[in-house]
Amino acid sequence: MTARERRLLLAILGFLTFSSVYTNIVISPVITQLAAEFGVTTGTAGLVAAAYGAPGILIAILSGPYSDRFGRKRFLVGGAMIMGVFTLLGSLVSSFGLLLILRACAGAGASVIFPNVNATLGDNFPYRERGRAISTVIAFNTMASVVGIPIAGIVAEATSWRVSLALVGLLAIGAAMLLFFQLRPAQVHVSESRVFELYRTILRNRSAIAAIISSLLGGLYWFTWATYLVVFFQDRFGLSEGAASTWALTMGLGVFIGSQVGGRVGDRYGHRPVVASAIVVSGVLLLVQTNVPLPLLITSALNLVLSAVIGARFATNSTLLTEQVPEARGTLLALSGATGSLSIVGGAAIGGLLLDLYGFWALGIFCMCAALLSSLIVLRFVREEPIDLEMAPA
Repeated sequence: MTARERRLLLAILGFLTFSSVYTNIVISPVITQLAAEFGVTTGTAGLVAAAYGAPGILIAILSGPYSDRFGRKRFLVGGAMIMGVFTLLGSLVSSFGLLLILRACAGAGASVIFPNVNATLGDNFPYRERGRAISTVIAFNTMASVVGIPIAGIVAEATSWRVSLALVGLLAIGAAMLLFFQLRPAQVHVSESRVFELYRTILRNRSAIAAIISSLLGGLYWFTWATYLVVFFQDRFGLSEGAASTWALTMGLGVFIGSQVGGRVGDRYGHRPVVASAIVVSGVLLLVQTNVPLPLLITSALNLVLSAVIGARFATNSTLLTEQVPEARGTLLALSGATGSLSIVGGAAIGGLLLDLYGFWALGIFCMCAALLSSLIVLRFVREEPIDLEMAPA
């Protein structure tokens, strides 16, 4: 693959992940609108985000080995189209229950996207270039948080949540069409007889299992916070939906900065220590943000730093996962994708319950506990081979 072809591949995959993340976070700025229109509590409205992640718990696991056999492209194109069509249909519903069902259908398509994106990067980029490639794609999808949350909130405030959701659905359909006509990735095939052996290989690897569990806890912590970030600014400072969404863009901007720095720091000093330290530091910052009354400007700055630290974890954790079991990369990333979907479900549900019963102070404590446990698992059980560091660029 030429340098130009690789740049085109990164652009296409970046646009796809931008659409996928945008389709996920579009609910965050409109939770209060959903609660008001359908007559439910804020925590119950947050279940719309949980519904989006629920199908991926099973679908990502089942699809992993088959993307190795039949090609990444059909999963990327099909996943994007399903995600877009059902998101668009969700903007037309008249009941909260039907919205949950359609968001679950959209999530089924989205669940196969990230595992196959990362597997495609592994197929097409050698290890010493893969960290930078992953960071580049993360930069694209992080922009969905930078521009997506405020735009979704502003559009919803000016029109309705339905218009905001419909626009995102159309964007995802556009991504599917672009993939269909332009994506030409390399493909690594495995025989049918190895499908279940791939799972056995992973399950016998203690480091790989620990990395997946740590990713689950880290994702649980992050999605608990990210789902209710806009609500936090509304509740704490009495802001309108559009204003709260604008202040919340510090999350996306921080992740964008942190992911670019973190990947390069991990290449130089090792990804494992960056993963472990970043999740603890971000957990402490979130605990302070949710439990200490601070002015709006300082809170926003603190959220920027918090997001930058967690962004560093995103890049380094993804790189660490791709090298745990190289011979079963697609399947391992599918398992990791399933835990990501479980994190979306758990984060939205647990966060909503904590908010309804106690408030944001309890949400902060929960996230801190999840972060600490995730870090301890990485330090105690996850392996990073010295040869990986020797291969990394100086």
